[in-house]
Amino acid sequence: NQQMYRNIATQENIATLARRGMHIWGPAAGEQACGDVGPGRMLEPMQLVHLCEQFFQPKVLEGKSILISAGPTREAIDPVRYITNHSSGKMGYALANAAAQLGAKVTLVSGPVNLSTPMGVERINVSSAQEMYEAVMAQAISHDAFISCAAVADYRPEAIASQKLKKTADND
Repeated sequence: NQQMYRNIATQENIATLARRGMHIWGPAAGEQACGDVGPGRMLEPMQLVHLCEQFFQPKVLEGKSILISAGPTREAIDPVRYITNHSSGKMGYALANAAAQLGAKVTLVSGPVNLSTPMGVERINVSSAQEMYEAVMAQAISHDAFISCAAVADYRPEAIASQKLKKTADND
């Protein structure tokens, strides 16, 4: 718990282990079984799995920076409607996760998806094709490689209506 973690003896022992080259993972902070709130919780099991995978995985991409685009884009028609596609973004996110595990510094430019950002990956959220283009172009110069997995819209309206378009006989 947080009182035990903050104890001077515990802190001295952690510092000694770190000086001896041990890797220290955790603790997590939050509500604890005793009712206290603060640092001292065990990391979540999946966080520990991820940390172990990273630790034991060969770092063949260490020192490299990779930019990845993922997911769909949305092109507004009016404030309510938009044109998009069914891209889930899963391939781009899987590549970002794999590259990060192999030691790369990864930046993920993502359209709107319901996916969690892989640990150790920087995520830039965009919506439209233009936003994705601008984000990718701004980042590309500082990366060693670019992987384009996004399903970028092929079309966009010439103008976005300022109000929700009403259904009429002309636009059925």
